Amino acid sequence: MPRAGLDRATVVEAASELADEAGFAGLTMGLLAERVGVRTPSLYKHVDSLDALQRDVGLRAVRDIGAVLARAAVGRSGPDAVRAIAETYRTWALDHPGRYAAGIRAPHPEDEEYRTAARESVQIL
Repeated sequence: MPRAGLDRATVVEAASELADEAGFAGLTMGLLAERVGVRTPSLYKHVDSLDALQRDVGLRAVRDIGAVLARAAVGRSGPDAVRAIAETYRTWALDHPGRYAAGIRAPHPEDEEYRTAARESVQIL
């Protein structure tokens, strides 16, 4: 039975934070299990594999940066909008290096959910 309060969204959030701290390449199931207070096998109740977890961190990053860029562009146009978006993107990438690395990975060609999220984020530009 999964630990109370621990669900897929909580695991992905903790993985995203860990990726920012340890680097995306440093994200491991063992470190994540330690972070959320469970044994490593217990994580597999919430995610199928490290690859699936990395995909979810990337998907979340793409959605997050899309939302951040949309807020930066609101009420702006032309060069002012481009500058605001560029500065916001750079700041977000520096503040979230692990998520940034996760978000720039190419999605699996058949992962329509990820591809849709990426398209929506790029449409802001």
